[in-house]
Amino acid sequence: MNMDIEKEIKEIPHYPKAMMYGDADGWVRLASNENPYPPSKVVLEAVLDNLFSIGRYPGGEYELKESIALKFGINAEQVVLGDGSDEVIEMILKALRHKEKKGVIVTEPSFPFYSIASKVYGYNLKKVPLKNMKTDLKDIKNAIDSDTRIIFLNNPLNPTGTIFKEHEFYDFIKEIPDHILVAVDEAYGEFVEDNDFPQSLKFIKEYPVLILKTFSKAYALAGLRIGYCMGESSLISYLERTRQPFSINSIALVAARAALSDGDYLKRVLNNNKKGKAFFYREFDKLSLEYVPTEANFILVKIGHYAESITKKLFEERILVRWMGAYGMHDYIRVTIGKPEENKIFIEALKKIIR
Repeated sequence: MNMDIEKEIKEIPHYPKAMMYGDADGWVRLASNENPYPPSKVVLEAVLDNLFSIGRYPGGEYELKESIALKFGINAEQVVLGDGSDEVIEMILKALRHKEKKGVIVTEPSFPFYSIASKVYGYNLKKVPLKNMKTDLKDIKNAIDSDTRIIFLNNPLNPTGTIFKEHEFYDFIKEIPDHILVAVDEAYGEFVEDNDFPQSLKFIKEYPVLILKTFSKAYALAGLRIGYCMGESSLISYLERTRQPFSINSIALVAARAALSDGDYLKRVLNNNKKGKAFFYREFDKLSLEYVPTEANFILVKIGHYAESITKKLFEERILVRWMGAYGMHDYIRVTIGKPEENKIFIEALKKIIR
């Protein structure tokens, strides 16, 4: 078939995928920043109770918005739901279209879908390098020009796990013109331990800020694809208008609402992540491996020029980690913090390979 496709679409890179997805037995899966534990029992019970509803179009969106609003002390009209954060990113790009201003700023590296979706929707992309593995908000501000329309910030940053802090964000956002939207993606925000992590919601009334969150990570609902965005109500209403009808399935809506109700589950997940992080730090120190201290559920580890080959050797041992070549970080692998037994299996295999 000789279909005429625009050059800009042809040049869009494929999303960098892991070697394997799903839940086949016998694999240690530390490649995709997933929650290694099953969802809350409360979630599973709610899902089972609602299985017979799937013959109907999904309801319950407003109830979930109310639950989210109650959790964060805002109004339901300040929440929009999405089929994962990816749909929210697309809604932002659609709603913020402008005849003259078509610029998007992202960090390099960052979550790849910001760049992919921006190109799909015809935006001009500007990438700002990290400094010491962190987002430098001064450099982001200096990258703004007359074309800039949207800035995507990932906090904590995937793939480094680093954050920018409250005072840094305030100094940054107060200088941003009103016609530029700042979208702060806090997909890993629940895992942050640093007390200086920005209280982002307090900025949404006065500044052009949207906060993106997801149920994929801390709540273990990655397979159901549900995320959300919070902001000033009029801005949220514009995003809502660009959304596909019924884009979130009925089971995802039920599961997400149930997940918010089980605070004990979230505490256990975060505590286990904290312990796993400390374990990896100790083991990487013993192996004299350089790593980036993280505020997320993954760790970026410098392996050297043979990082790709080590990733392949780990795969042969049925252990999945992510080689970061697709992010331009060829000497690094990214390792999700798994269950204690998974973390130990990975470390023992790594020791055998590098010694």
